[in-house]
Amino acid sequence: MTLAYVLDGGMNDQPGAGAELYELFPVVRRSYEQIEEWTGLDAQRIFAEQREAGQQHRQGIGAIRQAAAVFGIADVLAEEYGIVPGAVCGLSFGALVGASLAGAVDRSDLFKLLMRMREVPTPTAPADSGSAHGVAAVRLAYDTDLEARLEGHPDVHLSADLGRVGTGSERMVLLAGYRAALAEFGTQLPAGALQISEEHGVAFHSPLQQDIRDFLEPTLQEMTFRDPRVPVHSCMEVKALTTGEEIRDLFRRNPTDPVSVPHMLSGLEQGGAELGLVLGPCSFGTFLRSSFPVVHVESPDHVFEAMTAIYELGIELPSPDAVGR
Repeated sequence: MTLAYVLDGGMNDQPGAGAELYELFPVVRRSYEQIEEWTGLDAQRIFAEQREAGQQHRQGIGAIRQAAAVFGIADVLAEEYGIVPGAVCGLSFGALVGASLAGAVDRSDLFKLLMRMREVPTPTAPADSGSAHGVAAVRLAYDTDLEARLEGHPDVHLSADLGRVGTGSERMVLLAGYRAALAEFGTQLPAGALQISEEHGVAFHSPLQQDIRDFLEPTLQEMTFRDPRVPVHSCMEVKALTTGEEIRDLFRRNPTDPVSVPHMLSGLEQGGAELGLVLGPCSFGTFLRSSFPVVHVESPDHVFEAMTAIYELGIELPSPDAVGR
């Protein structure tokens, strides 16, 4: 029976995330001391800093805060209780952190990349411009052929498939593209089905982010990618990534390729996952439709809930060496 670590995407930034564990566990404080060495950001700044007006998530401290919280939780589980995963997966930004948890990427390299992301230029097109980027949430009947509906709309792209929602008869997806094109596409859907975000002005996981992919490529070229110690299940297709080159490809494609919760969960199910621990800040309900139970682990109380679930299900844990530092 396999334990999997599951990580959500990068849109769940919560100031203060990780602070409780930091206060309780020396191993977490040591982790934040390392992060300060790599980034120049001390723990209190990581916990408290707010994103400035106009900054996107990746430009603010949110990605660093989320990654630090996840690593802190993983360190507590591993070093205090001997709990390590037999597989990992993550959605979007979570996939990058998951690859590091699996030992494929050094934490120092990952935080170097996250600091580089803070330098990504802000889109300059005005909000009412037809060339301004945007993202929209769409909720439709599960059997809707969305891909067919997108034909003839070259400026609207499937960005993220979040799978079934509600009673399971509907599907939630995110679309990315030009705001004007998103609004026009919405007129062809049932009233209220498409909602354009007023907060996020980046067409993430779409071809419109090719400039971001190019911006980050020199940093990726400098990074070392190793074969992961445990399988990293892709969020882009139903596939277990087992080589350093596959992990490098995941990092390269992350800005421009669509991601999928159903792909992640299907991969874990095929890999024999019997319990998922969802680490860190997340939209927890996103992962509740898996065939295996999931437990959210973010606070000290959650740690003991995870231990109980592992014991009750009889999960056999791999060697602690399975988690990279």
